[in-house]
Amino acid sequence: MDQILTAALTLAGVTLTFVGLAYAIWRSRHPRAATAAPGPAPRAAREYRLPKLSRRAEAPPDDVEISPSRLARIRRQTPPDMVDESGYDSAPDAAAPLEAASPAAIETTLETIASEVAEQAHRIERDEAETVALRLLPQIPPRDAISTNSWLGGRPRLAAGMAWPRIDDQPVDFLAQIDCTDLPADLWGGLGPREGALAFFIHRRKPEVRVLHLRDTGMPTQPPFALNDAEGWFGPHGGLGQGDLAPFAIRAFPEWPVDLVAVRAGDPDPRDADDAQVAGGERADRGYDIADPAFHPFDWGSMTAMVALLEMRLGGLEQDAAANMDDDEASNQCAAINRDACERAREIIAIVHDSAARDSFSPGDATAVMAALHAIRWAKAVRTVDPETGAERIEMITLPLTTHRPDADLWVQDYRTILFDRAKHAWCANPDNLSAPARAFYEPRWRAMAASEMAAMGGEPVRPLPGFDAGRDVVLLELPSSGLMSRKFGEDADLVVTIDRADLAIGNFSKVRAQLGS
Repeated sequence: MDQILTAALTLAGVTLTFVGLAYAIWRSRHPRAATAAPGPAPRAAREYRLPKLSRRAEAPPDDVEISPSRLARIRRQTPPDMVDESGYDSAPDAAAPLEAASPAAIETTLETIASEVAEQAHRIERDEAETVALRLLPQIPPRDAISTNSWLGGRPRLAAGMAWPRIDDQPVDFLAQIDCTDLPADLWGGLGPREGALAFFIHRRKPEVRVLHLRDTGMPTQPPFALNDAEGWFGPHGGLGQGDLAPFAIRAFPEWPVDLVAVRAGDPDPRDADDAQVAGGERADRGYDIADPAFHPFDWGSMTAMVALLEMRLGGLEQDAAANMDDDEASNQCAAINRDACERAREIIAIVHDSAARDSFSPGDATAVMAALHAIRWAKAVRTVDPETGAERIEMITLPLTTHRPDADLWVQDYRTILFDRAKHAWCANPDNLSAPARAFYEPRWRAMAASEMAAMGGEPVRPLPGFDAGRDVVLLELPSSGLMSRKFGEDADLVVTIDRADLAIGNFSKVRAQLGS
């Protein structure tokens, strides 16, 4: 009860103090009239005077207008050139006083001005968005893995404790992570983040993506699964993901560091259309020998994969040898050569498996194995045409087990396909995993493939994209099918991720769209 009484008295005191202050202020602004000199005359009635008011009409408040230059500053763009207003008469028309303008007319004028400003801002956005595009150029060779900021494939660097993203309650495949601080200021018309990173993920079977703006990044996060979905986006070079070679494929997108190269009008474009067959280093149309150091296995994984493939093909060679056993001397001789080749090759295969289980790998092991395989000969009956008579004839040829000929290939070309895939994954982890001859062979071919399969950001899609509106949409990321990156979209299509400019301006990536352009 005492507390209530104390609070009431305090409130009363504060109220009286406030009233007193208010009265004092009012009295200071309304002084008493001066009194007349003392005398018998009665005092005149008190006279109150009104405060003096200006006879000039107050100027109306200025109309609020957001100029294009201010819009540009808000959006971190270069302010546009201001329109020359010297030809306009800024003085008010004396014949049309301000009082004569009706509220409806003023509102119409403001709407017209706002519409013109919006149209000019959109025109500026469209013009600036088309002035720059970004090419994601793979680093071959990579410069510094520690300072890598943007990359394709591999593993994302999610914030600590962040769960792996999901679509339709299923974990997704990781595509790319791009450092926003390296994006040109004029990319996408200046819209979008310039801090943190953008991480791109895709549904495992359908072209539906999720884009995350990561303000903080942590250590590389391992995907929760391998790319083992037969209907997914995995597609390594050379058709390795299909047939009896599929078990040899490394089911992952290799982690490839990229440089962000801005391309403006008149600049050379690093993306060109090299011949994919040449770029891939294929030699199926001419002979070669994998005893060359450029084709040697570089670790026990590549060595055991090589001998496993050889063992598969030797089984077919033995069956052919048994089927060709007849009275023909040439056929019998061919079958005998191949039986001997299979026996000797299986001895080497057993040595490789035994060594892989107990010894560390060395380049000398690969040299010794390849030399031993090169010493083994196998035979094949080849059909040829006599250039003089045009008659067809059958010729038996013998080749080292490591040699490929277009008309006589047992296993070498398939081994080259496997080695190409394993070499790029090992090289991406550390270029020193490959020997100098191997790097001299592969790096130029990977560079040529990268140029013809280059990813992009901004600009317009390379291939027609239904519904794409350059005035409304921007290209967040464009990924072509790539044997180098082990990804395939549809029938050699491009995956194009777009977003509305308004959503990009506020950083809303929940409404991104993904389509396949072909």
